[in-house]
Amino acid sequence: MIPIRTPAEDDTQSFEASPYATLVLNLGRALTHAGSPAHRLETAMQVMAERLGLSAEFFSTPTALIVSLGDGTRQQVYLARVEPGDSNLGKLSELTDVMEQLASGALDPIEADRRVREIDQRPPAYRGAPLLLAFMAVSAGACTLIGGGLREMLTAGVLGGLTGLCVMLLKRGPDLARLVAPVAALLVTFIGTLWCGFDGRTALMPAVIAGMIALIPGMDLTIATRELATGHLVAGSSRMLSTITIFAFLSFGLAAGGAAGQWVVGPITLVDPSPLPPGVIFIGFAIAAIGFVALFQAWLRDWIWVLLACLIAFAGSSLGGITGSPVLGAFLGGLFVALSGNLFARVTGRPGSVMLLPGLILLVPGSIGMRSLAAVVGHDILSGLETAFLAGMIAVALTAGMILASVLLPPRISL
Repeated sequence: MIPIRTPAEDDTQSFEASPYATLVLNLGRALTHAGSPAHRLETAMQVMAERLGLSAEFFSTPTALIVSLGDGTRQQVYLARVEPGDSNLGKLSELTDVMEQLASGALDPIEADRRVREIDQRPPAYRGAPLLLAFMAVSAGACTLIGGGLREMLTAGVLGGLTGLCVMLLKRGPDLARLVAPVAALLVTFIGTLWCGFDGRTALMPAVIAGMIALIPGMDLTIATRELATGHLVAGSSRMLSTITIFAFLSFGLAAGGAAGQWVVGPITLVDPSPLPPGVIFIGFAIAAIGFVALFQAWLRDWIWVLLACLIAFAGSSLGGITGSPVLGAFLGGLFVALSGNLFARVTGRPGSVMLLPGLILLVPGSIGMRSLAAVVGHDILSGLETAFLAGMIAVALTAGMILASVLLPPRISL
């Protein structure tokens, strides 16, 4: 982080020595590492700067943060290179608590800065076996929501565990981390193809898509659309291109894994998913909610809120499904989930993301985007393009629902 000083620096007070300025900068880094999107990060930092009596302006992208403190001849600009982190709802909750205590006077700036740095540097709460089980739970639970039956649910759970192993092993180094999407997609599709080759009654695509659901960047696509809609053009454009790149890596892994698997077991017959007994879909919700708690590094006591968000998302999308329009279902689901998240933030004083993120993950067009890529890989270009267009429309509908919710019921805090 390098300060760029103005020519009139000698006549002004240095912000570098101010604990307030240090707090704002460290807060921005911590929020970026915790997965906060640009529109929420900049709003939160602006609110904190105003509470501290600082004149400040902010500009963020997924990999850089520019902070301007002061105005006129007293302005200093800081450029920080940051690495975007995965969503960490536990850290977001703690950072929100620090902001509230600082605003109320319960914490002085120096102590608040120490706590922000401590929260930022703390390792994830869920690692190893618990995180691996979370990948399996999310894949198994999500499989029931995208049309899979009991056979596909079992297969997806195993494939989700394989995805989790790839993530935990490859993310140990920055170079290997770039291989997570293609390698995981290749292995998941390869093993899934072998599985379906020996068990012809298991539907391949629902199991494979659910098995890699944690890697599908549908949430990033929705966030990018919202950043573009809220005027954060650079952040939204860069995130959109990153999303397209990940989809491309996943499609490569899907094609390569499927070809390798069919080379071993021969051509796979695509069958319909096995029947799902009544009520099992709600068991899938509960399993997925448990997985989301660990996957998003939330507090264990937030499981009930995560489950409630999943049910609200399902209810909203089902209302739209009555009309036969998945786009309307996405809009209603996004509206209801965002309203519940904003209400949660107002009542509890904690980030609305605790409910917003798990609810939206069930509505985002990630699985539809993967079906589009699968169609293109299978040389069904027209069907693939139609499905891709539907995925884009669903992302726009989700964004519109979230924006309307912020107008109808603005959140008390913006994390």
